[in-house]
Amino acid sequence: MKLNVSEALSHPGQEYRFNDTQAIADQEIGGDTVRLDDCTVEGTFLSDEDGNISVKGTIRTTAHAPCAKCLEEASAEVYNEFDETFLRNGDMEDDEIFAYEGHQVEMEKLVMSYAVMALPIRFLCREDCPGLEYRDPDVAPAEPGIQYPFAGLQQLLENNEEV
Repeated sequence: MKLNVSEALSHPGQEYRFNDTQAIADQEIGGDTVRLDDCTVEGTFLSDEDGNISVKGTIRTTAHAPCAKCLEEASAEVYNEFDETFLRNGDMEDDEIFAYEGHQVEMEKLVMSYAVMALPIRFLCREDCPGLEYRDPDVAPAEPGIQYPFAGLQQLLENNEEV
């Protein structure tokens, strides 16, 4: 998504509205792939006397990732507000700032940054997700080859309860 800021550069201080969508590439976060639907971006922008562009608005999307408890697909609504300044002829490679050249402001970096900041700490398929079913280590697993690395801890807990 690109904002054409030609008019704003000709009229510093005048506010312009925008409303568009931005695709966001899948993100690897904490070892999981988070997929984001196209993001709705809306807000306003204006230019200052130096040609810097102030952009204010909101983003909305839905994120999809594995449930932290059962690994089924989980979804979360993502909403965030932003208020940033794009520096005219700033360093486009600097990850600490937003910059632009010419008469178009590329919004992809801003949208992706604010979408990722608004992701939940962990995804749950539902609030009361029971998680993966615990299987008794003394019973043969339903599927051959499955190991239960914490089965020994469960036995310790059971022995402790008997005391």
